[in-house]
Amino acid sequence: MQLFETLDITLKSPNPVLTIGNYDGVHIGHRTIIEITKGKAREINGTPMLMTFYPHPLHVLRPDKELPCITPPAEKKRLIEEAGIEVLVIVPFTEEFSQITPEVYVKEILIGKLGIKGLVVGYDFKFGKGGRGDIEGMKKYADAYGFFLEVVSPVTIGGEKVGSNKIRKLLQSGEIEKASQLLGRPYMLHGNVVHGESRGRALGFPTINLRTDFDLIPPNGVYVSEVALDGKLFHSVTNIGYNPTFGGRQRTIETFLLDYEGDLYGNDVRLFFRMKLREEVRFENAEELRKQIGRDVTAARDYFVRRGV
Repeated sequence: MQLFETLDITLKSPNPVLTIGNYDGVHIGHRTIIEITKGKAREINGTPMLMTFYPHPLHVLRPDKELPCITPPAEKKRLIEEAGIEVLVIVPFTEEFSQITPEVYVKEILIGKLGIKGLVVGYDFKFGKGGRGDIEGMKKYADAYGFFLEVVSPVTIGGEKVGSNKIRKLLQSGEIEKASQLLGRPYMLHGNVVHGESRGRALGFPTINLRTDFDLIPPNGVYVSEVALDGKLFHSVTNIGYNPTFGGRQRTIETFLLDYEGDLYGNDVRLFFRMKLREEVRFENAEELRKQIGRDVTAARDYFVRRGV
């Protein structure tokens, strides 16, 4: 995949078919649009292209609004490449860029810099200063500049529209299984294994402590999870929280791998969340906590047995 992180380019790709959006999460709705983009590009022997933005436009336009991203830039790039996009353009989103009028947006960027032959967008697509450009406006520009426009209807599951905001809220409330269903994959954190307090080892359940730069960490609690390491998946149990039994003050992400022995310090791992088991609880003593961890491990093993994995 070709990657450009500037608009100071003139692409020479054959017959570019472009899709535009924030693509936070690269969920099943996004991937539906990507598949249509790829299909339209094949029809004209063209190049499937995606244009997105960094930072998220709302971080610039509404800096007071808390909006944790589902997928950091590196993860978004990886997922978009895996989905089969051949050219990715990440536009630096600035105040200046936000002031571009719809006409200039189409004439100077889509036509002048990218040379598009087709555009594939979602049903709620907006563009240009203040979101003044809409689908009806884009239809007129498509006729004027000679590119085709494909508008994709919302993707629904159980009658509910799939969208980044919905997924974000589900993750923030701990509804991991529902969020993963809309993502089309388990929610994942990527990070580095760092040294912790070694309390898990003392309890008989040695854990890895994950340091991550992901914005969206699921709420405190205990989760059935999996850890990807060296091309293999290991069943695990993850605790997110402050270790209240020990009076902890720092929020940690600690994971016990069910069937793994070894030193993982310094390793990069991916942590996949499968379901939430329970809330984080303060126990009277370490022995009570140890017994509960044992029950959590049993529940996690039962989860994987039921699913045959």
